[in-house]
Amino acid sequence: MEPNPRLLPQLLPELPLQELECFSVLVHELHFGRTAELLGLSQGRVSQLIKRLERRVGAPVFRRTSRRVELTELGRGLAEQVVPAFDRLREGYDAARAWAAASDRPLRLGFQCAVYEPVAKAIAALPGGVVELVELPWGDPFSLLARGEIDLGIVLGPCREPELEVLLEFSRQPVRVAVSAGRWAGEVAIAGEQLAGMELIEPRGPAPAYWREANAPRQARGGPGLTYTAGAATVQEGLTMVAVTDRGLLLCEASTRYVQRPDIRYLTVSDLELPSTLQMVQHGRRPHRLAALLVEQVRRFED
Repeated sequence: MEPNPRLLPQLLPELPLQELECFSVLVHELHFGRTAELLGLSQGRVSQLIKRLERRVGAPVFRRTSRRVELTELGRGLAEQVVPAFDRLREGYDAARAWAAASDRPLRLGFQCAVYEPVAKAIAALPGGVVELVELPWGDPFSLLARGEIDLGIVLGPCREPELEVLLEFSRQPVRVAVSAGRWAGEVAIAGEQLAGMELIEPRGPAPAYWREANAPRQARGGPGLTYTAGAATVQEGLTMVAVTDRGLLLCEASTRYVQRPDIRYLTVSDLELPSTLQMVQHGRRPHRLAALLVEQVRRFED
């Protein structure tokens, strides 16, 4: 039976969806600038949408000062209803996009060392089976992407390969040095001079020189030169070498939480600046339709 057009305004009242979405994000962030960035809008446009919503409901939903943004009592009541509803809408919409994007084949996702928490959460938020994980060699972050054997790589930065495109940089971390637990029992830190006197293990593989210099630097910024006397194809291979020798291995702090071994200690490095970042990278001419959605999810959970 065809619906009566005169009943449609009652059955389907007009909802200010953009205003409610903006409200939902601002409830989480309580910051106009971050909300604008997440929604891809100007800060002025966010303010305009919130003011329009407040005119619709008839009273302020946020209390703004020069230092903070907080919900009014009306805003808290509205948030209790709207935010869970928008979360469900977003999950359903993202799931539909994921199924459509993976209709031909799943997204093949390469990773180095470990699948970090924001990435694991992003994958879990998608329908099961739409992402296939592939571990990348420690010293070869880009070859599988270049050959089209994976669609998206989460690799240690930087990436400056002309055919590859960086979609997201995240997880900036300090670097730790892995040492033998037996030889460094009770130690928690190492000075720059001690690190300079230690033989280190570097990634073994065809990684470009600029990437190798960033992840196995010969000259740490603000400190003395570093010496590498051995190479390893994987982080686990390198850690096994560390456990039975006097050599050290540089790892980002996030990796040390995922690779715990009783025969290894991770020491902080004082007096040296050795930052590390992850990048999500795809082949510029062979993008997978699911890549952009996965990047959105990682950005969401990283925040």
